[in-house]
Amino acid sequence: MFVQALQPDDRIKPCLMQYQFTLKDNNQKAYRFFTWFLFFLHIVAAAVIGLTAKSSDTRPGIYFLLGAYAVISMGYFFFRKKRRAFETFNLVMALLYADFWLKNAGVTGLLIFAAIYVFVTVVQLKKTTVVFSEAGVHLSRVFKTIIYSWAELDNIILKDNLLTIDLRSNKLIQAEITEGNENVDEQNFNWFCKAQLTNNNKRS
Repeated sequence: MFVQALQPDDRIKPCLMQYQFTLKDNNQKAYRFFTWFLFFLHIVAAAVIGLTAKSSDTRPGIYFLLGAYAVISMGYFFFRKKRRAFETFNLVMALLYADFWLKNAGVTGLLIFAAIYVFVTVVQLKKTTVVFSEAGVHLSRVFKTIIYSWAELDNIILKDNLLTIDLRSNKLIQAEITEGNENVDEQNFNWFCKAQLTNNNKRS
């Protein structure tokens, strides 16, 4: 969990409190789905090529590739609980996929696969963060950042690592904050948000 409460030096600025959280989202789940989709797609493609290949020289390479897929998958199954196991499995399989496309579809096929793979990996690495400050709430997603003023918000609650943002437009944003080595003081955070909402109502 990346949680930050900042109070810049009073000699530089007046007291300015800021909380920043990294939120759990569906990026990891979608990335794993994409990885397994690629895995089964390449098994099917390799099997079709192996069965329809006119040249007998092509089949041994395809069978070897299918065997490599099976061995690496078994290795992942036994070591899946190890740290970085999925990332290692994904990288090794990506190298095999790249070789597969280069041999069977040429450079163009390899470039298309590489572009898709890099794009999905970059999206997966992008984290969703939210920053609370006196200026408002900044929600940074994969492709855009949304800024909410306190006037647009009705209530904000953090309880048991579950963050709930209730907007006056009746929209509700709810997500868990990621796990880590630090624990935010939920009571202080809720007091901070309540103070901002109260102050904004008074100004209104």
